[in-house]
Amino acid sequence: MFSNIKCQKKAINSLKQLISAGKEAQSYLFYGPKGVGKLATAFEFAKAVNCPNQKNYDACDNCSSCIKIDHFTHPDINFIFPTPKFDVTTEGDFRKESEQIQVQNFIKQIKSTPFSRYKFSKATSIQIDTIRRLERKILFKPTEGKYHIIIITEADEMTRQAANAFLKTLEEPPPYAIIILTTTKFSSLLPTIISRCQKVRFNSITQDVIENHLIEEFNVDKAQARIISRISNGNMAKAILMSKEQQIETRDMALDFVEFIMNNDLEGIHNFSDNFIQNRNEEVLRDIFDFLVLWFGDLLYLSSNQSRIVNIDQMEKLQNFNQIRQLSNKEIQEIILLIEQSKNLLAGHINFELIVIDTFFQIYNKIYGD
Repeated sequence: MFSNIKCQKKAINSLKQLISAGKEAQSYLFYGPKGVGKLATAFEFAKAVNCPNQKNYDACDNCSSCIKIDHFTHPDINFIFPTPKFDVTTEGDFRKESEQIQVQNFIKQIKSTPFSRYKFSKATSIQIDTIRRLERKILFKPTEGKYHIIIITEADEMTRQAANAFLKTLEEPPPYAIIILTTTKFSSLLPTIISRCQKVRFNSITQDVIENHLIEEFNVDKAQARIISRISNGNMAKAILMSKEQQIETRDMALDFVEFIMNNDLEGIHNFSDNFIQNRNEEVLRDIFDFLVLWFGDLLYLSSNQSRIVNIDQMEKLQNFNQIRQLSNKEIQEIILLIEQSKNLLAGHINFELIVIDTFFQIYNKIYGD
């Protein structure tokens, strides 16, 4: 039900108004930060428009249609997401069992919580073959529901060919079809795709909502929930992962780097960098960059607004760090900009080794001088 979606009242009200007026658009673009409920809302909307027992323009969650959508078995719901270039038949059946298992694991994790994320073994995208299969499917009217729903998550990962082919579907979708795209990278989509969709913006989730959700749904200790809610920076997905201790180690690694800086330990920084070069774990590196941005942001707040400090359990270390050298606000902002630029380079698939070495040693140089 829509009530399961946290902190997106404006987006939900907009969708419910369309349902109540019987004026559901045929193409939607749900956009906003990571981990805030875009995909979960897409499935709730699919349930609501196809539910025969609709209540207050929302799904009942008990009928056959709702249950099938929840279990990813509804014949009129097509869920498309980025995958490696798997070997499939024209009907979409997998030729290799190992590749089918990967997709099943992705679906399994989405079913357990839409906020989770699953890493495929190779680079992912939405290929033109997937769009071609979709085009053939929606030629047929829905078999059980009122609407044939197509949900494409991370739509920005469509290849150029796939995006151009998809434009034809967006231009003239059949009257019984509703298409929902989700993205965290609005500007990466073709302008022609954006212009053909009704746009629904999703916002970051507030700290108090994340904190309460962790306490009530995941039995997280109140003090720990408060810390995680700040560190997650409005991202419910990251907060849930941290509550399951899948990202606690990543934060600890970022704090290890801070320790190397505090101790002026160039050998430690070198070994730290070399570890990433050997493992090439871009996702962990990106998370560490996020934690470091929060750390240096806290240094800005240390003397001006301590109530905004994220790493509230690291106050002593923050103060000790600040005593090593009192960086000016401009110097701290330059370090934050450097880290953000490195994150963007990661997304652009620039030389991984160069990004690692350059970022960590530039931070050191900005603190201690060349």
